[in-house]
Amino acid sequence: MEFNWIFHITSLVIAGVASGFIAGLFGVGGGIVRIPIFLFLFPLFGIHQEILMHMAAGTSLTLAIPSAVMASRAQYEAGKLDLQFLKLWIPPLVVGVVLGLIVMRYASSSFLEQAFAFAMLLVSAQMYFAGNNFKFVDHVSRWLIHGVAPLFIGALSTMLGLAGGSFTTPILTSFGYPIHRSIAVATAGGFFISLVGAMGSAINGLAAAGRPAYSLGFIDLTSIVFMAPVIMLAAPYGVKLANSLSQKRLRKIFAIFLFVVALEMLRSLYL
Repeated sequence: MEFNWIFHITSLVIAGVASGFIAGLFGVGGGIVRIPIFLFLFPLFGIHQEILMHMAAGTSLTLAIPSAVMASRAQYEAGKLDLQFLKLWIPPLVVGVVLGLIVMRYASSSFLEQAFAFAMLLVSAQMYFAGNNFKFVDHVSRWLIHGVAPLFIGALSTMLGLAGGSFTTPILTSFGYPIHRSIAVATAGGFFISLVGAMGSAINGLAAAGRPAYSLGFIDLTSIVFMAPVIMLAAPYGVKLANSLSQKRLRKIFAIFLFVVALEMLRSLYL
């Protein structure tokens, strides 16, 4: 059957608009929206099931780089970035990314999809019941917050194709770190996760079979070309609409959306 480029490009543009707008509307990283979209679209584009999640994660991480750069710059100019904290946070975060890439190299797409679905369930529960003001403790051991936490976040985020904001902000705030600085750390950390993760995904997939024609390892270059511009254009409109609506209600609506998507993914995997 002849490949339909019109359908391909139109689907990617719509996906870019949707992920950019929803990311801006709900204040989350676009990866948690892009991954389910890619898992639906990529099989239609002929990407093999064996590398489906690998391609989705690598492409999503690459798309996260420009927005992470812009957001990190904005946080720095606003004086929100705690540079001393980042000096201790980034090295174990990057080590975690490398560990995540190693796991991805040997993990099946089905395993990674299941991990993503269960992670979405946890994120949806946190967003619905706790929000960003939940504190588990007021003080925490330095080895935990500067060692274990970033290592875990880097590894898990990379495996799932996320820039880390869905994990960094709730983890830091639950440890008593101020919300605005937690978001800033998540933003800067997202740059390193997406950059190193994208580079590793490109290397991991160089010899993989079943990749689309225009790809660099596990990165679908066609998706990058047609989605990146519209993501950047659509995100501000989502932010503008969000500013006119109740943030608490928005978070609950999005949490329900994530929960339903996660259940559908698990249903398709197990039933």
